Amino acid sequence: PTMVLRFSLAVAVLSLASTTTSAFTPSAFLHRTRTSATMSGATLKPYIETLIAGERHLTSDETEAAFGEILSGADEVQVGSLLTLLRAREETPMEIAGMVKAMNKACNSVDLGGRKLLDIVGTGGDGADTINISTASVVLSAACGCTVAKAGNRSVSSACGSADVLEALGVKVDLPPAQVVKCVDQCNVAFMFAPVNHPAMRFVAPIRAKLGVRTCFNILGPMTNAAGAQRAVIGVFHPELIPLMAGALKEVGRVDHAVVIHGVGLDEISPLGPAEILEIKNVAPEGEPKVYEEKSFSFDPLDIDIPRCELIDLKGGGPEENADKFRQVLLGGDHTDAKRDSIVLNAGVGCYVYGLTETIADGCKLARKTLESGKATDLLQEWIKVSQELAEEVEA
Repeated sequence: PTMVLRFSLAVAVLSLASTTTSAFTPSAFLHRTRTSATMSGATLKPYIETLIAGERHLTSDETEAAFGEILSGADEVQVGSLLTLLRAREETPMEIAGMVKAMNKACNSVDLGGRKLLDIVGTGGDGADTINISTASVVLSAACGCTVAKAGNRSVSSACGSADVLEALGVKVDLPPAQVVKCVDQCNVAFMFAPVNHPAMRFVAPIRAKLGVRTCFNILGPMTNAAGAQRAVIGVFHPELIPLMAGALKEVGRVDHAVVIHGVGLDEISPLGPAEILEIKNVAPEGEPKVYEEKSFSFDPLDIDIPRCELIDLKGGGPEENADKFRQVLLGGDHTDAKRDSIVLNAGVGCYVYGLTETIADGCKLARKTLESGKATDLLQEWIKVSQELAEEVEA
């Protein structure tokens, strides 16, 4: 194992060094290394050495300290090496929790006064290029009565990310924190754009691009909601990530009720088949340290009379195509198809986690009734209008 880790480290260093510039020279490389190291004033070497030794994983505190340096502009070769070693050793819930804590500290947070908030979000990475199911689901959830602070970004692994489709619909996605608060106040839903709320990621983006492989940053976004949403529906692209992310969420201790979901190859629940769900819920009295109950179960849409579909039935495209389908799935009326059923399922889980209903099945009934009423379309139009007015306020 040590030989494998040393080889992984060598590959990371060589790949970063060889792509740092199109005309690589040792003197230029050393100059950049010194400059970057000076920016952070610290080194990641102790953490790299620990992982190379292979005797243990990093603690949550160690990982938080390391990622604090990374988000301050640490040397890019050291960053690439650390990310590669963490991947090779397979990240633990404690390590992921430390990363989340570091990102939360570096975040431009949104202060919504401790009100109860919901986010429905996925890791992406499933390669399915469906419509923007989770994003449409937050609109429906808000129409049902949840207060939603949706975190998201532009596309990384799909044809259309949450920011891309909302922008195509006319929502102003890059509102600063103060305007996000006003947006929630006025229409019960708002979008938090990752580059606005997590600007320190600018130090990491070029390194991730040069590495060209999955790193822990691929899964951190859903756990770093800038408004500190205490209720969360988080979809993951692989079932092995379910206990990893649930364990990290418990260690960080910001959520009160959350589910981590994988559904038949997708990072969300859908009519394709049963979804694997791990639920965590804080059962401690208010004001006491959180104590989580954990429950794993399968949820089959057939049990609430939602028929199976094929992946092609959920397919989307680019921003304009997905925006058109987004509008269609939120229309009022009792017609349905696989896309509308998917929105009902995910919003239904959101309503359950938020506390509007006692069961997921009841949450789906509420979501279906709200969808058919046309309230979701009305809310979308209000969101577009409010976000545009708030953007003008910023520009004024």
